[in-house]
Amino acid sequence: MEIVFASGNIDKVNQVKLILDEVDLKTPVDFGIENYEVEENGKTLKENAYKKAKALFDLINKATIADDTGLFVKSLDGRPGVYSHRYANQNPTYKENRDKLLSELEEKIDRRAYFETCLCFIDENGDDHYFFGKLPGTITSQESGDYDFGYDQIFMPDNFDITLGEMTKEEINKISHRSKAFSQFKEYLRKKQ
Repeated sequence: MEIVFASGNIDKVNQVKLILDEVDLKTPVDFGIENYEVEENGKTLKENAYKKAKALFDLINKATIADDTGLFVKSLDGRPGVYSHRYANQNPTYKENRDKLLSELEEKIDRRAYFETCLCFIDENGDDHYFFGKLPGTITSQESGDYDFGYDQIFMPDNFDITLGEMTKEEINKISHRSKAFSQFKEYLRKKQ
């Protein structure tokens, strides 16, 4: 089955290809759409995921998926949350986002947090379906690991003593919020066949 992933983030695309190994996963580039971006101004992960999937579906009229992920930190009232991707500024590096979060947590004792992913699938008929995944953990006081993706170098999942940044992509895919949402989606596709 061919599905188009509404993302221009190559790190994310490669991670998802490992999970959806039975799907012919395409990206906007495969349809001549360079630098695919949608303004993520929704108030929830669900709104943003839908917005990204729907915009691409309207362009190419093919089954489309999009996801939105947020990091929700308890002592910061859930921030950065839905604004995780553009937390430090309008076009931040991963490091700038991590630095801002670490500076805001300097005086905080409670460093509990969770990642949540919402995946939106718009099928060939234009109907939308949603799948969610969550990963609880804590924010470390400093960066650790070589895997430089998002907040992974400062997020330690519950029951682990290393950050996501210290794990391999395969290890991350066994436990991550994104893999949980995409695994639910994979199960949905299997039942549909």
